[in-house]
Amino acid sequence: MMKTVTLQPPSPKLPTISGPNGGPPVCPKSPATQKKEHSRKKWLQIRDSLKLARIKIALSETKFFSDKGERRRRSAELTIPSGSSQGSSPSPTCQHRLSPNEWTYAFDSMIRNDDGRSAFTDFLKSEYSDENIMFWWAVQQLRSSNVNGNEFARQVRQMYDLYIAADSPHAINIDHDTRTEIIERVEGSHEPFPEDIYDRAQTHVYRLMEKDCFSRFVHTPTYKELAKKLHLPQSFRFCGRNSPL
Repeated sequence: MMKTVTLQPPSPKLPTISGPNGGPPVCPKSPATQKKEHSRKKWLQIRDSLKLARIKIALSETKFFSDKGERRRRSAELTIPSGSSQGSSPSPTCQHRLSPNEWTYAFDSMIRNDDGRSAFTDFLKSEYSDENIMFWWAVQQLRSSNVNGNEFARQVRQMYDLYIAADSPHAINIDHDTRTEIIERVEGSHEPFPEDIYDRAQTHVYRLMEKDCFSRFVHTPTYKELAKKLHLPQSFRFCGRNSPL
């Protein structure tokens, strides 16, 4: 007696999905991820421009005194008179006392000098706070660019994405009121933007770097060498404090 055998049809093969060059499939990047990557590339370009750009910025707006007369006065304050006795000399903590204006002059001279700004940026990188000087320099470039309305607005929004927005990759340390004011202006699309849209934030990070970061930088060997080159005080003593501010 013969047995009946039933043949099953072959199973259909499923298509194989592969990525570029035969690799595993690659999921498309979300718009948020693409935006962050674009912002990071732009930030790296701005960071490199700190070392490569040679834009001369006038010191007339923030110059506190003439070079020759004030250097002689500062030198006289830093030097102990030769005729003074050991018993009447100032205490070691007050011996090299400088005024707040002289501290600000030293910081301002350093940050506006190409070599000084580069050295200070490297120091801030070691403290993971270089976004502050990046923003300060970006505002300087924006102010001196003299671009038209559309290009100015584009740069304002680009800086906003880098330094101000809630999800910005390099958010700067500014107070709540200043940040809120900028957010309302930019996200509210109140164009044309005012030329001073970032001035308040720039002043805030400038004072923060001057008071906090610079007070640590002046104790480094890098600053000592920089001070010799730029004819700045090599040491500061404010009666036991690190800064006059």
